[in-house]
Amino acid sequence: MSALKDLLRDRADAIAERWQKGALEVYAKDAAVLFGREKDPFANPVGHALRTGTEAVLEGLASGEDVEKLAEALAEIVQMRAVQEVSPSKAIAFVFLLKEAVRAELGAKANDPVVAAALLTLDGQVDRLALATFDCYVKCRERVYELRVGEVKRSFSGVMNMLERRREREAPASNGPDSEVRKS
Repeated sequence: MSALKDLLRDRADAIAERWQKGALEVYAKDAAVLFGREKDPFANPVGHALRTGTEAVLEGLASGEDVEKLAEALAEIVQMRAVQEVSPSKAIAFVFLLKEAVRAELGAKANDPVVAAALLTLDGQVDRLALATFDCYVKCRERVYELRVGEVKRSFSGVMNMLERRREREAPASNGPDSEVRKS
């Protein structure tokens, strides 16, 4: 794995760029271009989160970080995708693209027996990272649904309160002293 870690460090920028480009394919072409080009984190929070998250994961893999810690680096990306109404498979598919990006950048070196064995270990780490990322996505979606249900409850409660006030305003007119006269 040491040889692969060195290769990951040496080619980190190229791997990150390839991985980010693949991750942006979930968006419309114009949006993907903007997200990939604009560097200002306030003008482009999606692109910024993608850049910082993917670079942190690559750095973590090269230094032997725990997969759970690496998943935290992708949490912001996943949170954004959870509110963008992207399907779960599309929301986390970008994690698996890391395998392709690494192999593409390693080229023929990926065939070296030592590197190939390390790539199998990396594949397992990426798979566990994808699972941890999926867990994060599910938690974010649950929170989105909780917020939506809360909003519906507040809206319903508001309508019920308004109806109750209306009934109270109309009630004195039908229950007043003249109500017996009207009924007769």
